Amino acid sequence: MNFKKEQLIELSHPILVGKENFPYEPHALGYVSPEHWYIECICTIGSHVSTHIEVPYHRDEHGIDCKDWPVEKLIGEAVVIDCLGKKPRQPITLDDVKKYADIIKEGDMIFLHTGYDKYFRTPDWQPYPHIDEDALAWLLSFHPKVLGTDASGIEIPGETTQELEGEPNHVACFENGTAIVESLTNLDAIKDCRPTVFILALKMEKMDASPVRIIAIKDL
Repeated sequence: MNFKKEQLIELSHPILVGKENFPYEPHALGYVSPEHWYIECICTIGSHVSTHIEVPYHRDEHGIDCKDWPVEKLIGEAVVIDCLGKKPRQPITLDDVKKYADIIKEGDMIFLHTGYDKYFRTPDWQPYPHIDEDALAWLLSFHPKVLGTDASGIEIPGETTQELEGEPNHVACFENGTAIVESLTNLDAIKDCRPTVFILALKMEKMDASPVRIIAIKDL
């Protein structure tokens, strides 16, 4: 199967040295001379660096980790919900998401388009709009493979911290068999279609999350 370049949409940020909000420290090992370049790299990297997927092991020591997360839940059709205009700590409500009742299908990937990817790697990357628990419960009734956002999170804010202790939104997703993707980008490019999305997560044991490259393929 061949695809044209304009069908392929990158939904993930690059991972940049010295720019991330989580650890990312690559080091080159090898032999370098004016005549030869040969290296192998070793890297310290946070599981939540840049665009990443979170799985149940994040909140449950007996939950599925990245190694065992089913590959069929990393590929599927996606629908984008318009949440533009929300302010930091402002909720995405049940009314907001129910506008898509005729569009969302069972087992979709659901992406929340807040526009907050423009704040990625800036001092304003947090706080962000979160999703209300009743709105989340309604979305989870479709048993989505993934709930994603182009903001840096989905969690209900606490009184003094960005995220509420216990992370009820995370727990609800994981108990539903739904993974979470944070810090998406370019959702505007797929807002009016149902692309097929590939989430290229690393198959790592005892990892609660994985940085990902996410590719959407849309019809022309």
